[in-house]
Amino acid sequence: MSNVFNRFLELIPKNPEFIATVQSADHPNYKVLVVDGTGLVLCTSSTVFNVGDRVYISGNEIKRSAPTGVVYQIEV
Repeated sequence: MSNVFNRFLELIPKNPEFIATVQSADHPNYKVLVVDGTGLVLCTSSTVFNVGDRVYISGNEIKRSAPTGVVYQIEV
């Protein structure tokens, strides 16, 4: 019998996801600026993105495009 709490913890991603804006594009290497102002991050992606695109990043990898709009940071 498995522990329900451990099964729940397995659903949570190991690396946090951030929204960032592409600052430099030299496919497959990108420099992105994280929206909360923590600074530039060097990322890679198999998909081509343009300068100014908003993306989700996790670790040092661009996961997918992010929607445009205002970003609110909520602490729980």
